[in-house]
Amino acid sequence: MTSVWVADHGGVYLNAAIDCCTREITGWALDIRCRAPEAVAVIEAAASECAVAPGRLTLVTDNGSALTSCAFRRRLAELRITHRRGGYRDPESQAFIESGFSKLKQRCIWREAFETLDQARHAIGAYIDNYHHRPHSRLAYRTPREVAETSKDHDDQPIPAA
Repeated sequence: MTSVWVADHGGVYLNAAIDCCTREITGWALDIRCRAPEAVAVIEAAASECAVAPGRLTLVTDNGSALTSCAFRRRLAELRITHRRGGYRDPESQAFIESGFSKLKQRCIWREAFETLDQARHAIGAYIDNYHHRPHSRLAYRTPREVAETSKDHDDQPIPAA
């Protein structure tokens, strides 16, 4: 989660999920509140977008109250998503999403003055769509979508024994 300033509401909350392998933003929402229902909605969207089989996804989060709530953990269990929380005061545990938020703020959010929530949602959505089609150095100059398509070729592989 990160905050975004919108004139009509003040600080609002951007929740997002990123696939650490492909760097795709798989789910996101900009809301006035940041509670368990908003966090659950983002994870449900991300899980649906990724179409990952139950039991094959690990979600790494920080220790925010929405992400440690009983409702959030219960929904993850229903979706058969393994939940791993990062260490306290350890920003490195959230490096992928923190880097993504940093770029989003530099290239989009700080360049505009959003009057309404819809205006902010539109600009952020356009940025994320463009982001998915831009080559990334950490992906050998492939786009997140290209990497995602490559990984889909391997979805039928069995899960290795731990």
